[in-house]
Amino acid sequence: MYRSILQKVFVFSLALALVGGVVFVLWQAVGLAAGSAAILTAPNGVFKTVLCIAASVASIAAYLLLHVGSSPREYAEENQSK
Repeated sequence: MYRSILQKVFVFSLALALVGGVVFVLWQAVGLAAGSAAILTAPNGVFKTVLCIAASVASIAAYLLLHVGSSPREYAEENQSK
């Protein structure tokens, strides 16, 4: 049960970080093309913080999915079959 919750958290936070990152870069490209420092630095506040938190949550969920919940023997057996 916790594995499916972790997978959903991982997918959602990773998607949020990736889409937000693309929007962040495009936003800054528009500011650069327009020559406006206000547009260029606008996403550096809360938007950037949300992206960093989403990426951190995705990395923690990925770690937990890979390393928590199986004994060392089960983990070794899973990796040998791949």
